[in-house]
Amino acid sequence: MKTISEPSVISPIILVLAALTGAVLYITLKGIKFPLLSNPKVALGFLIVLGMTICAQGGIGRIAAVGNWAHPQAILGYILGTVILLVSASIFFNFKLPFITSQQQAFVIIAILLGAKILNAFAHYYLFTRR
Repeated sequence: MKTISEPSVISPIILVLAALTGAVLYITLKGIKFPLLSNPKVALGFLIVLGMTICAQGGIGRIAAVGNWAHPQAILGYILGTVILLVSASIFFNFKLPFITSQQQAFVIIAILLGAKILNAFAHYYLFTRR
């Protein structure tokens, strides 16, 4: 039987995706005119796709490889991802959530939650599974 090796949290692919995510955040939050990111919903879509790709590489992909599905930090990652998707859905489908008054505010909240999710993945890797 072939075993799955545990992927690293930091890889060249994840670094490129993180740089693209940072660029999308910067362009959107500064209001810079950029052809692909002219609409907040499109920018949010890019942000969600990049975040899910990073999660598949260094988050849930690692959890699957080591089999820590019920680890408390894995569960925290699930909760953060669910909240990110809920806030995103509120923007895409135009329903109101308490304490979120604008698309810009939702974008900032999603960016903060993505950062928290990445920090959670780093903490899980460096504190519990790294040997």
